[in-house]
Amino acid sequence: MAAVPELTSGMTAYHSDENDFFEADGPKQVKGSFTVLPPDLALCSPHEGIQLQFSRQYFNKSVRQVVSLIVAVEKLGREPVPCSRPGRDNDLRSFLSFIFEEEPMIFDAWDDGSYVHDAPVRSLNCTLQDGQQKRLVLSEPCELKALHLQEPNLSQQVVFSMSFVVGERSNDKIPVALGLRGQNLYLSCVLKDQTPTLQLESVDPNEYPKRKMERRFVFNKIEIKNRVEFESAQYPNWYISTSQENHLPVFLGNSGGQDITDFTMESVSS
Repeated sequence: MAAVPELTSGMTAYHSDENDFFEADGPKQVKGSFTVLPPDLALCSPHEGIQLQFSRQYFNKSVRQVVSLIVAVEKLGREPVPCSRPGRDNDLRSFLSFIFEEEPMIFDAWDDGSYVHDAPVRSLNCTLQDGQQKRLVLSEPCELKALHLQEPNLSQQVVFSMSFVVGERSNDKIPVALGLRGQNLYLSCVLKDQTPTLQLESVDPNEYPKRKMERRFVFNKIEIKNRVEFESAQYPNWYISTSQENHLPVFLGNSGGQDITDFTMESVSS
């Protein structure tokens, strides 16, 4: 990513108003359209040198754009540029290197060869209810249970912060992580007694959520009409499930059984 460096004390200060663009501490003032040719380009003919044109229609630009232009003129003016031939498109690269300074962008490689950039993690607050309209409630000791809630008790259901993370994305699968809003708890999948098991795992709030979540936290969100399923990325064909019975823990179930794996998702304002 290219960034315009800050002005140094040696650079000339400029000022602009609605109709004028001139040096702040000098007597020179120019109005209307004009052409600026840097001093070090005096050896170039007017037809072969670099020319910067200003007109009234650009005077309403932002201060940042004006400063960028000043830096460009200053840097180009300090670099000796021989003009033994007409300018070519490739010459622009050398001039840009005089004007801008490069800043590195950091990309991290994940296990599957994909790359992660440093953009903020996109998230969505939502609630889930299973195919029998049971809501998910946080229960002790630190587990989710699915139960029917009446209208006055709907505030007891948990609100998930669904983060869109790195994973094996496809047309029908979107990798997400499911954290509990306002708490440092995330649903994760681990092996217990050689069986994939769903649990709530406590995390460091200074590190989570992050775009590259460990695979045990990642679920493939699968949309089927107006319903969604959540398949474990760590253990394919194992889904977040609820029992047919009321008031039982939410668990990780294998596909093909009597367990409920489909949910209705409702967005919640922040």
